[in-house]
Amino acid sequence: MQQQPTLALKHIQVNINPRKYFDAAEMEELTASVREKGVIQPIIVRTLADGGFALVAGGRRYKAALAAHGEDYEIPVVVRDIDEVEAKQLAIVENIQRADMSPAEEAIAAAEQVGLCKGDRDEVARIFGWSRVTLDKRLALMNCSTPVLDALSTRQILLGHAELLAALPKETQDKLLPVIIKEGKPVAEVKKTIEQVACSLAAAIFDKADCAGCPHNSSTQGEMFGESIGTGNCTNRTCYNEKTEKMLDATATNLRDEYPVVRIVRAGDNHTRVQLVVDGPKGVGVEQAKACHAC
Repeated sequence: MQQQPTLALKHIQVNINPRKYFDAAEMEELTASVREKGVIQPIIVRTLADGGFALVAGGRRYKAALAAHGEDYEIPVVVRDIDEVEAKQLAIVENIQRADMSPAEEAIAAAEQVGLCKGDRDEVARIFGWSRVTLDKRLALMNCSTPVLDALSTRQILLGHAELLAALPKETQDKLLPVIIKEGKPVAEVKKTIEQVACSLAAAIFDKADCAGCPHNSSTQGEMFGESIGTGNCTNRTCYNEKTEKMLDATATNLRDEYPVVRIVRAGDNHTRVQLVVDGPKGVGVEQAKACHAC
């Protein structure tokens, strides 16, 4: 029977692992096991141009062996002659198949792979063994800010939290995130909060053509995620207000050709009384004054 090849840990380069978070309790258990029994399942390494080796898959076993036995420990390996792109693909697939990679880590890995495949999402889905829908859902998580993705990876928030936050501008996400973590807000409560501040697209006075595929359109979110607010809402109030203001200004400009005085009444101004003047610089004229008095 052929003996399993081994390599000293110090002879293996450790590059970026697609999985960032390692549960402390689980790592302690694995380290204790490796200290007692050694590493049973080989890690995967690839050969480098200079004759060295780089870790491809098995980061947890490598870390546990290093902690338990030090850098001279001879760990069992499977050596693969693959390039860096293939190594990244194998590392991601290996982690996904272990079913303990966070959705955020999967999203980041998927986005990187889409770049390596020159935007071919169908090819990435094939490599990962995912459906195209699953891939698109993970990529949609990239609308989350970096702190939100980190919080999801470290299990400080749930996937539902991240899906809801993905609909918001990133600066708003970063303001809400500490509150969610500190107060332990459930997903349902976060959803209610976002619903309260969302703007109705049905009531919008501007052209909504650009809103169809916008990540801040709750209809888009509903197609991608399990958690989203009611369809037909905009979660980017700043953008919504800016478009509304532009439309109001354009409407007022057109009306000024017909009426001497045009005033935009905004929310909160509804009970402000404006004295109607017939003559003078701010006068509306006799005809308009009669029309206004009849209103």
